[in-house]
Amino acid sequence: MLTLSSPNGPHDQRHKTVAERKACPVDVIIHIGAHRTASTALQHHLATHRDIVAEGGGVYWGPKVTRGGLFRGAIGGLEPALAWQRRRFNGRCAMRADAVRQTGATHLIISDENMLGSLRATLEDTILYRDAGRRISAHAEGFARHRVTVGICVRSYVDWWTSAMAFRLSRGGPLPRVNLREHLVTQPRRWRHIIEEIARVLPDATVMVWTYEALGHQPDRILHDLCGIATPPASDIRQNARPSADKLRQQMAEFGIDPQEFHWPDGQFMPFTAHEAEALNAQYAEDLAWLAAGAGGLADFIDAPAVQISNETAEQTADGRGTDHGGETRYLA
Repeated sequence: MLTLSSPNGPHDQRHKTVAERKACPVDVIIHIGAHRTASTALQHHLATHRDIVAEGGGVYWGPKVTRGGLFRGAIGGLEPALAWQRRRFNGRCAMRADAVRQTGATHLIISDENMLGSLRATLEDTILYRDAGRRISAHAEGFARHRVTVGICVRSYVDWWTSAMAFRLSRGGPLPRVNLREHLVTQPRRWRHIIEEIARVLPDATVMVWTYEALGHQPDRILHDLCGIATPPASDIRQNARPSADKLRQQMAEFGIDPQEFHWPDGQFMPFTAHEAEALNAQYAEDLAWLAAGAGGLADFIDAPAVQISNETAEQTADGRGTDHGGETRYLA
């Protein structure tokens, strides 16, 4: 199993002198999202407590840094004709990570959910982050000389696809009509597959996973588990929230769409039928059971004991493919 870089383990650098810390590799924590899993809340927390993070030996790079030129060429450079872009990207990341090390910092925390791919492409492809492994490998390559931890948050498929569609609707995204919903329910790709891909392309990295349901509202806990830096509890975690039900109805009306084409149980937007939601919940329960059982030694699941798979939900589904989802479907705005 991949070794977790614990703040109290062999990688603990807190009691070393500045000169000793400068000679050590940096622990690079790459938070890759996913979208709609409180990534912006974690980024806001890191930015708000940047001074405390620095006191704990950490340096934070968020989307303003990564999308401001740092990650230019990471993906385009995968094409042979543009290999020079990849070389420049790798050199740029290595140089800037080395500059962080020279300050005596022990942790470099990078957060940008677009490393996985775009939400728009995921909905258009009707498949969960089709190219995640290749993209994460490309982005992590520039930090190969350092210890790398990859952090990813997963979320119930019903809530995740609903939030993604609601968010994209306000930007002209696809409508959750029957064909789209059927594709999303039957598409074979799961969070588990993304985690397996990351572990395969980054065999020397630590992969850490948590759920939106258990820890999405606790960015301080996530940060501490990732790198051992203590920050105050978050007071306001609602960042980049999806549109409210009223706002969605208004936007649909503006686009000439009848809101009554879709489900609004308890007044909230829910694109999936009860049968579709049941199928998606069963798929997510399979992911949780796999994570709780050790993820095949590929990742550390940091929810426990916040998320437990009971004996009842750990039983196989009727077709022998995993577990039923024990919780009820949540209809979020």
